[in-house]
Amino acid sequence: MEGLRNITEEDVEEQLNKLLPTMPNICGCEQCRLDMATYALNRLKPNYVRSDKGALFHKVNVSSPQAKTEILATVVNAITVIGARPNHD
Repeated sequence: MEGLRNITEEDVEEQLNKLLPTMPNICGCEQCRLDMATYALNRLKPNYVRSDKGALFHKVNVSSPQAKTEILATVVNAITVIGARPNHD
């Protein structure tokens, strides 16, 4: 549906952008990044918003240490799992 967005996607992408450059032995091609994001997003609670106000509310909620840790741990796990077995040659 147009107008809806899952803000958790942005959080996962942000973490991938921060973490992958620090891991030179992990493939960071677009296909692997998408696989990593998919893996992480399927394990995290989606947070849909329709407006910038909703996105701001989400950012406040995600700023808790517990929420940040959950996202970080899930993305690290996704990088580890997908990085160990990339789905390409």
